[in-house]
Amino acid sequence: METSLKTRILPAGTAGTAAAAGVLVRGGLVAFPTETVYGLGADATNATAIAHLYQAKGRPAFNPLIAHVGDLAAARRIARFDAVATALAEAFWPGPLTLVLPKTEGCPVAELATAGLDTVAVRVPAHAIAHDILRALGRPVVAPSANLSGHVSPTTAAHVASDLSGRIDLIVDGGPVEVGVESTIVGCFERATLLRPGGLPRAEIERVLGHRLDQLPADAESDNGQPLAPGDGGRPLAPGMLASHYAPHTRVRLNADRIEPGEA
Repeated sequence: METSLKTRILPAGTAGTAAAAGVLVRGGLVAFPTETVYGLGADATNATAIAHLYQAKGRPAFNPLIAHVGDLAAARRIARFDAVATALAEAFWPGPLTLVLPKTEGCPVAELATAGLDTVAVRVPAHAIAHDILRALGRPVVAPSANLSGHVSPTTAAHVASDLSGRIDLIVDGGPVEVGVESTIVGCFERATLLRPGGLPRAEIERVLGHRLDQLPADAESDNGQPLAPGDGGRPLAPGMLASHYAPHTRVRLNADRIEPGEA
């Protein structure tokens, strides 16, 4: 991708929020902090903006995106909630939990953002800056991590600039983020299923559910190495399900509960 844009960096605040909303309305790309990592935002209803986001990140278009909304009421306009999904949302939103749910009829989120699936990934972030931007725009915002695909997720505005300067319109600098890893993703199917570990511990989710989360088999892969999405021809159901997602230049262990020799 050509890096021909002049990327502005603005401090968080009223002016930064207004500038971010203006860029998003025009179909541009804005990086902003959430409690998990910095996200790269685009209007979730604008397919052209989403195509530019995939291009800026170098992200494959079959890898769906998370729609960020301001509250549960907004989430219900794009996704259908059953009793389990409602219980999880009420327990953990706003916060680092993403739910994969059936789309509502007439869901405004662009097909490109959901990779053509019948489901949509949705969450309510727990960060004042993210909330202000969502409120100012008044629409869902897709916001994958604001980095080149496959790179370590950014936790500061400087991290974003080092990867995406010249590729995006604006970075809103809200300082370092709190959690430092992406949201946990749960699919609400016949049984709640862990699709990606993240900032919300599995044990807390299981405490609310009253039972263990299901998990996709580790060997459930299609011919091209993508994790199988039940009933969807092998497409990933959510971000972070590709083997390359957690692939920095250092060995990574998932679901680790202790540090081993030689690890950080």
